[in-house]
Amino acid sequence: MNAELIRHAYLPDVTLGWLAVGTLRIATLEEGWRADPDGPGGQRREGTLTESCVPDGTYSLVPHVSTKYPNGVYALVNPALGVYHREKPAGQKWGRVAVLIHIGNTTEDIEGCILVGKRHGKLDGRDAVLESGSTFAALRALLGEASHSLTIRPTAGTAA
Repeated sequence: MNAELIRHAYLPDVTLGWLAVGTLRIATLEEGWRADPDGPGGQRREGTLTESCVPDGTYSLVPHVSTKYPNGVYALVNPALGVYHREKPAGQKWGRVAVLIHIGNTTEDIEGCILVGKRHGKLDGRDAVLESGSTFAALRALLGEASHSLTIRPTAGTAA
């Protein structure tokens, strides 16, 4: 299945969009775009630096199970854009691993990942996605345990 995330707001601290997967239309929330001067993929959480959303482009969307997510979530993968599933090449200074789509509401719930919800809103004055758990359950029911593709692009007239 081909999914498409259309980002409509690239703000300093948050990136908002809509994910279309089959008949589902899902609100998304990510951290703001921060370039990595060493290579593609966006800035990594390192020292005092905060994580970035991933660059626009096309990704493989693969099932991901870990200690933190034993029931499974989805990982984005595109080595050409500096985004790897579990580890980047040895000695490579730039690049990101485990960029996931999962449940959460605000940027406090992520480290460079994509949160999904039924709609955008505010929680304690912060940009948020709402009804994340039920929305992720619907997404998982549609995607299952297969790999898919995800294209991320800006709405016409917006850019990171």
